[in-house]
Parts: sequence; C-alpha cells; structure tokens
Amino acid sequence: MAKTVNYDAVFPVFSIENSGDGGAIAVLKDGRVAICYRFEGVETESITDGEYDALSSAFYRASRTLPVGTVIQRLDAYHTKRHRIPKVQGDKTNVPFTQQQHVHMQDKPVLHHTAYLCLSFGNERQPRTNAANTTWARLGLSMLRNPFDGIDALAERAERAAEEFAQSISLGQIRLTRLNEEEFENLFLQYFNLDFDRQPTILNRSIQPDATFVGVGEKKVNVLTMIGQPSIIHNTQPGRTGVEAPFISTLALDLQIPHLLVTSFLIEDTEKMISSLEFEQKINRNLDFLMTHENKIKMLELEDYIDGLRTDNKSLMSLNLSLVVWSTDNKQRERMVQQGIAAFRAMGGADVFVETMDTTNLFFALAPGNGYQNYRWLLMSGDNAACYLNCATNYRTANQGELLADRYGNPVLVNLFNTDLNNQNSVVVGPTGSGKSFTMGYFMLQRYEAGHRQIIIDVGGTYLSLMTALGGRYYQYDPQKPIKFNPFGIQLDADGNYIPDGDKINFLSTLLAIIWKGYKRPVRQAERSVLVRLIPIYYEWYNAQPEPPTTVPSLIGFYDFLYQYLKDNGNSEELIRWNKAFDFAEFFTCLEPFVVGHYRDVLDASENEDISAYPLVCFDMARIKDNELLKSVVTMLITELSLDVIRRFPKDVKYLYMDEAWSMLSEGMGDFVEMMYRTIRKNNGSMCIITQGVKEIEDSTVGPVIVANADTKIILNHQDAKQLDRVSAVLGFTRHEVEKMRSIRVTKTWREIFIRQGEHGKVYRLEAAPSIYPLLTSKPAEREHLRDLTKTYQGNIVYAVRQYNEDKAEGII
Repeated sequence: MAKTVNYDAVFPVFSIENSGDGGAIAVLKDGRVAICYRFEGVETESITDGEYDALSSAFYRASRTLPVGTVIQRLDAYHTKRHRIPKVQGDKTNVPFTQQQHVHMQDKPVLHHTAYLCLSFGNERQPRTNAANTTWARLGLSMLRNPFDGIDALAERAERAAEEFAQSISLGQIRLTRLNEEEFENLFLQYFNLDFDRQPTILNRSIQPDATFVGVGEKKVNVLTMIGQPSIIHNTQPGRTGVEAPFISTLALDLQIPHLLVTSFLIEDTEKMISSLEFEQKINRNLDFLMTHENKIKMLELEDYIDGLRTDNKSLMSLNLSLVVWSTDNKQRERMVQQGIAAFRAMGGADVFVETMDTTNLFFALAPGNGYQNYRWLLMSGDNAACYLNCATNYRTANQGELLADRYGNPVLVNLFNTDLNNQNSVVVGPTGSGKSFTMGYFMLQRYEAGHRQIIIDVGGTYLSLMTALGGRYYQYDPQKPIKFNPFGIQLDADGNYIPDGDKINFLSTLLAIIWKGYKRPVRQAERSVLVRLIPIYYEWYNAQPEPPTTVPSLIGFYDFLYQYLKDNGNSEELIRWNKAFDFAEFFTCLEPFVVGHYRDVLDASENEDISAYPLVCFDMARIKDNELLKSVVTMLITELSLDVIRRFPKDVKYLYMDEAWSMLSEGMGDFVEMMYRTIRKNNGSMCIITQGVKEIEDSTVGPVIVANADTKIILNHQDAKQLDRVSAVLGFTRHEVEKMRSIRVTKTWREIFIRQGEHGKVYRLEAAPSIYPLLTSKPAEREHLRDLTKTYQGNIVYAVRQYNEDKAEGII
C-alpha cells in the first residue's frame, strides 16, 4: 500500500529571499541556491535554422562562463484551458456570428505554454547525487553537516554569474525576466500541485509514491527520461508542419497534451572528465586482447571523441531530459505515456525509459531550481547539449483583432489593422479554389460586428449571402431592376437648402466629364471651368424654386435646368464666351442615355439615399465590367462614396476591398487606388486588393504602388510551386517565408493561410463555425442551396443556415 508523505519534510526549499534588486533567490535544503527567470522565447516558426544555430551557440558560450557544478534548468509547462468567450464591451451587443465563432472555439482545449529558466549553484564540497542521497530519499536531510556554511558568499557569486549568463543569452526575441519572491513561491506552488492553469495558494496535495507512478493528490504522475541520444543531433529538425523547428520540438509544442518538459544541464569539470575518459581509454587498450569487435569500434570512437574535445577546446556537460505527464484517469495517463514515448523516438530515434520506482525521487529532482538532485545524466559536449535547448513558444495573441487559430488549432487574435506598421493596407493572393472569398468574408464578418466600416467591390456575387446575413447593402446592376444612385443628392443644411461644398462640386464635374468624354478623351481646363461654374448655379436655382420640378436635386433636373438656362440666357456675354469653349450640343447628347435613354434609372434615384451611412456596402460589378460607359460612371460613384465615408467618419476604422476587380482599374479608378494605398492610412483606413495571382499586379500601372504600400500580405494555398516562386519574387518573400507557405495545409474543416505583417510572417488556421461556413462558401452548389433556402424561409438567413447544416449532415448537399 502506498504511503502518504507530507510536504513539510521533503519540500526542497528552505527559504525564498529577496535579493534587494527586486529579484528573489531560493535557498535549498541541500545547501545550494537557485535563481529563476521567466523565459520568453521566439514564436514557433518565426526564425530560420541559422538563427536557431546562433541561439544555440550563444547558450553554449554563456554556459562556459558558469562555475563547475552549476545546473541550468529549463522548465516548459504546457497546460490546457478552455477558450474563454470575451465579454461584449460598450454598445457592441449585436455580434451573434462572432460569438458563435467563439463558442465553436470554446469546445476545444487551448494549450498554453509558460517557460522558466533556473540556475542553481553549490559549493565545491557538495557530493554528486545518487538515488540514495537525494533530499527526497533522506527526508529533507542534507549530506553535508552544515549545508548553509558560506551561504552568503555563495549567494553573491550566484547573483553575479546569473546576471552575466542571462544577459549573454537575451538575444533577439529571447527575454529573461527575473522572478521576484512572490513569483518564485507561486512557481513552486504550481509545480507541486501540478496546476498551471491557475494560481494555487497552498500546497494542498499529498504525495503518494507507487511502484509505477507517483500520486500528487488526485493526479497520477509518470516521468519519462531520455537514456540514449539520437544518432545524429542538430539544432533543428522539421517540425510537425514541415517547417524547421527546435530539435526538441517533438517533446514541446508538437506534443499537444498537458505535460512538463524539463531540460537540465550540469556544468562539468571538463579536464577532470576528460582525464577520466582517458583513464578508461588506457584500461581498454591494456585489455585489447579481451575486446570484442564491437568494443574495439567503441574504443576507437572514444579516442576520436577525446581528440575532438581537445582539438576544438570543447567543454563537457551532463544532460537530463525528462517529460512529466499526469492524469486522474489511468487509461488517459497510459495514452499520454505512449504519446510521450513516440515523441522521444520522433526526436531522431532517442531512447527513452519510463520511470517506475524512481518516479517520486525524480519528480522532486525536476522541481524548479532543484536540478542538482537529479541523477539521470548523459555526458556530452556542451555544443551537443545546447541542441536540446527549447527556445520556441506558441503564437502570442493580440489584444484585439480577428479570431484565428495557430497551427495546432489554439485560438489567437490577429490584429490585421496594426497601427504599429507603416500602413494597414493589404494584398491577398490565392489561386482559384484556394478560398480567397471565404477567407475575406470571414474577416469582413468579424470587422462588421466590431463596428468597422467596409466597402466591397466584387465581381461575381461572392458576398451576397454574407451581405444578406449581416444586413449590408448589396448593389448589383440588373436591367429589370437597375441599380439606382443620385450623384446630385446632398443633405439639407440648417436653413433647408442644398448647398454643395467644394468636394461635391469637383466630384460632379468629374462625373459629368466622364459621361461626356470618358477616361480616354481629355477634358480641357476651360471645359472643366464651365462645369464647375454651372453646378452651383443649378443648386442656387433649385433652392429658389417654391415647387422644384424634382423632389431632390438630380441629373435629370440638372439636364432640364441647363437646357432652359441656355435657352433663357443665350445672348448673355458669359454664355457667348462659354459656347466658344464648351460643346453643349455634344454634352447634352452624351447625357441623354442617363436622362431619357437606356440608363435613365441609374442616376435618377428619387430619394437621397445616404449610402455613405451604411457600415457595410458591396458593389457587384459582374454585369457591367465590360460596359465601358456604365463601368466608368459606377466606378466614379464608388470613388466618391469611399471619399465621403473617409470625410464623414474620421474616427471609424474603414476598409475598402477590390476582389478580382482588375477590370475596374481603368485610368480613373487606377489613380484612385493608388491614392488610397498612399494616403488612406492617414484617415484610419485600409485598402485591400484580392487577386488570383501576381501577374495582374505586375501588369497594372499601380502594381508597384500596391506592393510598396501594403504592409500586410496574405497568401493562400498554392499547389503550383512555380506560382509560389513568382509570388515570392514580386512580393519580396524570403526563403524561410516561402518554406512556410509551402507547408500550408487544407482539410475538410479548416484551411491555413500565411500572413506577413511588416517583417513577420506566420501561418494561421482558419476554421469557421458551422453556423458561419454557409455564409462564406463560394462553391456554386452550396451557395445556391443556401440562397434557395433563404427564399423558402422568406429572407430569414438564420433559419436557412440551420436547415443548410441539417441538409449537409444528411448528405443532401
């Protein structure tokens, strides 16, 4: 029967004291002192294999400055929490789809990672530890008569050595933060309670040793120890996704279960150890005649190893690599042990031993700062030992932004409107079928419910379902039900008059010029001057009419007014001068299609619809993209709408998207897009081009401006490697970034996308909730099925989505 042990006797810490500079130092019962840091590593996949080599080299060099007998202990705690649904703040109460996405994520456990690096120092007379003389085995008694003799001097030496070491390895993204007294104590409480997802306040679990595990309260714990190194050791190896990761990654983030990974490095007396090896070598030579062939090979390998140590002036370390897993359920714990064994073997074929009788002893030896109590060591050169340093952590989440997941499915917020960048513009590249519209629709949905303003220029009806669900305004040209605008419409002033400002006059003069001459024929300055003069005259006349002929100022009203104005004032000096500079006959002829002709209804809305006030507007240009006249007019209207939104809502975040709308980049729209990419950042806005490939960017006159002024680049799955090489060449991706793009994975339930913001690129997972997926799909059969259901349910798309998911589960679609 297992014996329950109280912590008081076996707890390894004698005291935790403030060192005076805000940091803490732990005095252990074996007479050693320990200093601990919170270790902030690099985000996984964020650096190259060469940069990993540099970090490993820095760690090795720093370790050589530490006194013999020092133990460097890296503790990685991986623990799971359920995704927490954020509280809705302020007036943003109508966010049903975003909440549904959070609920979908809530069903998955999120693996969190916290890392620490502890240094423990002892005096020279401290004996090496074995299974019989550990603090646990001796029930808290030290091997030394007075373990605290000279403790003050030891603490001073430890402070100096630890500070130098910490500064030496704090490179790049690596940050070490010294633990204070409270934090140090909290770490011990978390470790000995095996409770890392919250902060215990007391040691409230008893220890129950067993033949095959140790009981820590209700939890049963196993320790797995590496007992044989891989045949080949590197600083990195391909991780689970195929991208280079730390050599130890299979035991770290790739092992997606709650566990502790403890890596301990014991600084050896290199000369003493080499002398011991040489003595062993000498004995082997004397017994050469008794050796087997295999032993002779090992002797030659030992000779080469010693020669290498001497020649390259390498130091020696002893390494302990241990994995701690636990569960309250025996079957679950057994599965975790098997997963741990597989993770060790995936690390180059390392040999692993599942501890039995020594489990309790080693569990205490793996406690923070208590690494010298370990006795499972593998001797190796310092540079080889450094390969086992785990310096990677999971993606860090932003405080706000779009909800995605890391490559393991753990939810993270990604701020795609990052004001720390030079701009918030973006380029999205993905071939047909890669999910461009799905991805962007997913972002649009969250941005809408976050209160941001969005204008979408689309070709093909991709976003119709989304717009219907969100109540956005969707404009599509249909001869039977034509799109209607009133470019002359403005708001009444305080006196009840229509007074156009300079921006409105410039817009109308440009629009009239485009209807008259298109983009290719230049408008002379004299002609533009006449238009700029006539527009305010029309508004003055309209405001003076007791009963205006039209309900609001309009193009037809302007046409009729101008015709009568010329007739009534034809002999005036001003009009005689204008007639010499302006071809009114041609002007009237060109306006007629929009006044009495085929496009009469397009610019003759009888009411002043305030399109700028809508937070979500989509223009589907599919039916007019080949109609030069109509396309030019609608393009101009969209341009004005965008500028009006920017002027009216300076504090709101604004997004303008062009999805496969390259045909719209005629001369006028091209200039507008260039202006947006250059200046929209100053107005709290973002411009986004969505395209199948980079050829369109290369062929466009505004392509260089787009590339130079888009700090966010989103790349979707490319099956063709040559296409990806071209994308890299045009958008300036590094080999490491291309490696990450090639590793993008797509499944039936989620897809991965690559996002580079500034100089940092990551691969994220996008997994839409079942209630959101139907709104985003661009597959024709799925899209049409949802539209049919929406009609069946009289426009209630929430009901339609529920029926859609039921139909999909039954295999109807």
